[in-house]
Amino acid sequence: MSIPRRLFLQQFAASGGCFVVSALLRPLSAHAQAIRTESNRFAFAQGVASADPQPDAVVFWTRVTDTRAAASIPLTLQVSTGDSFDELLVEEVVAADASVDHTVRCFVDGLSPDSFYWYRFLAPDGYASRVGRTRTAPSDIAPACLNLAVFCCQDYETGFFNAYRQLVLDDAARPVADRTHLCLHVGDFIYENVGKTLRTMDGVRSELANRDGSARTIDDLPSGGQVDSRNQLIPTSLDDFRHIYRRYLQDEALLEARALYPFVCIWDDHELVNDYWQSYGPNGPIADLKVAANQAWFEYIPAALTSSRPGPAGVNDARDFSFADVTAVGPGEFDDHYLSLEENNRKAIGSLTIYRSLTWGRDVDLMLLDSRSYRGARGVEDSLLANDDGVAAYPAAPLDPLLIRTLNAGRTANDGNPPATIGVFGREVPNPRLDRPYGSLLGETQKEWLKQSLVNSSARWKVICNSVPLMRFGFDNSFAEQGHKSGLYYTDSWDGYPVERTELMSFILDRGLANVVSLTGDRHANFAGVVHDDFDFGAGRAVIPEFAGASVSGGCRFKIQRRLMRSDPALDELTTCDGEAIGYIYRQAPLMNGWMLFGAETAREFGANYDRESALALADDEVNPHLAYADCDAYGYYRISFLDDALRTEYVVLPEPVENMLVSESAARRRVHFEVQVWQPGDEPEVRLAATNGESPFLGLKTR
Repeated sequence: MSIPRRLFLQQFAASGGCFVVSALLRPLSAHAQAIRTESNRFAFAQGVASADPQPDAVVFWTRVTDTRAAASIPLTLQVSTGDSFDELLVEEVVAADASVDHTVRCFVDGLSPDSFYWYRFLAPDGYASRVGRTRTAPSDIAPACLNLAVFCCQDYETGFFNAYRQLVLDDAARPVADRTHLCLHVGDFIYENVGKTLRTMDGVRSELANRDGSARTIDDLPSGGQVDSRNQLIPTSLDDFRHIYRRYLQDEALLEARALYPFVCIWDDHELVNDYWQSYGPNGPIADLKVAANQAWFEYIPAALTSSRPGPAGVNDARDFSFADVTAVGPGEFDDHYLSLEENNRKAIGSLTIYRSLTWGRDVDLMLLDSRSYRGARGVEDSLLANDDGVAAYPAAPLDPLLIRTLNAGRTANDGNPPATIGVFGREVPNPRLDRPYGSLLGETQKEWLKQSLVNSSARWKVICNSVPLMRFGFDNSFAEQGHKSGLYYTDSWDGYPVERTELMSFILDRGLANVVSLTGDRHANFAGVVHDDFDFGAGRAVIPEFAGASVSGGCRFKIQRRLMRSDPALDELTTCDGEAIGYIYRQAPLMNGWMLFGAETAREFGANYDRESALALADDEVNPHLAYADCDAYGYYRISFLDDALRTEYVVLPEPVENMLVSESAARRRVHFEVQVWQPGDEPEVRLAATNGESPFLGLKTR
């Protein structure tokens, strides 16, 4: 073991609840025995998990509770090459301390590449946790495909986590060699806003209950919480965040998936608060809350951070949680990438660093990003985004993308001569970014790490794992007086940071990099397409393919868009149409699929006459030409296989998850398959529809 690696492991072991264990060269045959009955004292209600597999190491995790409220509980970790645990490679006593909510993270090295392992934890009385199964990565020189299942946006109160159940069923039906290797979660593992009133796709209020009869709600937060603008509670303390994670991790399907597959996780915004940047939320500074959310994430989401390998960039900036005593104050001065230099902000975001890389054999490098901690304020001021329910998240109508670019560029706009005023919805207002730096989404250090990782990677597939999409999502309202064919709503994703998106795509082109792919979620819908080097000027070039996945259970995009559009009849009629009139699964159908893929005239024509042929005859090829697939009433997950000559993606679409899926019953509404062939530097990647199974996505595929 090299000195830097040994030093990193020493630093990992110094963190609360973290342990380093080396596997034995010869298995133990005599070991502690597990009891098969329920314990009267101990419980593992949040199950077990493994994470971030390396060729020789994996992180193992659990949480234990004790009816006697002991401050520290000794647990025995056992790791074996079989599920009978007759012989053990690891038997180590570790302490689950109250200071980390009785969670433990065990980094076990000395394992063999590309191998399955079974593991469990034993309580002091011998009571055993459920058995987990994991696997190590192939060696760095081994040719190996990667089958990756991608998840995002799981809201405990608005639906069951059926997507994980479907993955397990799908894998059981596959040949062993084709089964899923890893689960990638790209953010919104929890939702911080609790106490929701659920309304289903058909407008019916529904009270959800788990299989054991318990209400599917988050109980009162320990601190009492704070009431937000939607009359929901948001956390105000570390114990509040811990409370939410505990509840989420009692979902049956999630428990099973975390036990069966190693997980690789990044965060988005709801692990802290909606639409935050650095340590600032929509209502002001939240440095103390950022530290609390970071600690809870670190305790409940296992990951190899300090203990991760350097990866293609040659450096490892990821670091385990370290408590920071901070005060929530305003941002003060900014650097040239819009990073607040205020000390409390720097300490809060530095308390946990999660961007890192993961290598799968010689063919796949995963580059895992943090899209929240270093970003500047989004491209559009909150004052321009207020909508009718008081939530500063979306504009009243689609915005001119060049306006957003000007705001995002700040004082660098127009070659350093930014306009003093800007035009917004027919009025001239002072430019609020006149003296501000341009808004980076990644921050200078992380962006340079990503560039270096891309350049240095020798893998066939270089995979950017993003919590927010790089693709543009334009809305055609060119029929309006000041409308645009690519008016923008979603300025909290890369659409609000177009300057840096252009920089990254141009970098990939200029360096002659091929077979770079983006995987993402966040939009609560399925999208597939390509990212252009520049969406604002000229036709642009397709640089990389991107696949964005629907939510596990967070309200789907169609549901959200209906609420946003209801105050504007001209936009509302492009969003939805009568589902019953066309025999759709729900009372209203997602006309917005057609609006996004083919333009306003197609959507309006279909909504009026329900004639697909006449509607598609009006399709405008200038509307989102980079999008191949839009599926805005979808829930589920997608699975992507990285092969020698191509990547293949399967979107698995489930009904709204308001019914708990049976253990042995597939619920898939449809499966949509895409393929991308490997491409050479200078060529443009093409996302090609390969097949559909089940019902077709409603006006959701760009095929005539």
